[in-house]
Amino acid sequence: MSRRAPAAAPPSPARPAWQGPKVVIPVILVLALATLAMGGAWAMKDGGAQVLRLESCEAGTPGCELRAPTHLHADFALYVDGQRFDFDRPEFISEEGNDLAPDVHIHEPRATVVHVHRSNTTWDMFFSSLGFELVDPSLAGGLTGAASLELPDGTVVEPSGDATFKFIVNGVEVDGISGENIGDLDRVLVSFGTESLDTVMRDQWPQVTDQACIPSERCTERIPADEPPERCAKSDASCTS
Repeated sequence: MSRRAPAAAPPSPARPAWQGPKVVIPVILVLALATLAMGGAWAMKDGGAQVLRLESCEAGTPGCELRAPTHLHADFALYVDGQRFDFDRPEFISEEGNDLAPDVHIHEPRATVVHVHRSNTTWDMFFSSLGFELVDPSLAGGLTGAASLELPDGTVVEPSGDATFKFIVNGVEVDGISGENIGDLDRVLVSFGTESLDTVMRDQWPQVTDQACIPSERCTERIPADEPPERCAKSDASCTS
């Protein structure tokens, strides 16, 4: 006995074009944007739970600074050919109301301590304010190549033969410091000469002071009784950091 073949299933109805993924996804995005717009309109509505306002300001004006006010301190030293550079000279010392640079400077009684008054202040900014030009691999993401240092009198110091730069930050050798931000209580040494790293660490690194904690009020027991007042102090909340 012959067996009849089952009847073919009816064809599925064609999906409307608007249901395709290329159409559905944009529709979802439009609905989401519309929902956000309605929420923003409600927030802006008088009497709503909150009012959103977009305001512009001129960069650098009060309340619109690109770098926030702060007050940090760091110890530093510079050696060239085995000789420590003397920063305790009138041309490098800032005075109250007459800063060589308002954001970063040194002043009495410690010519080995940098005072920083703006966040994201680099060692390049500090040295440049005193007439130096320090170039090293920390600038521009390490694209500068070999290090060099131009002194305020125009003398240029560059690696030659066995004479090289050594950069020490908090006891650790690094490739450079010029493009790095100055950190609170950092201790930094820049040394150029024929001395080995071991010699630099033995003879020069211990000469980097550790006095930044005094103006930063991190070692109150060491603050002298006749300590000159800072322009702002953490203890009376007149500093922002």
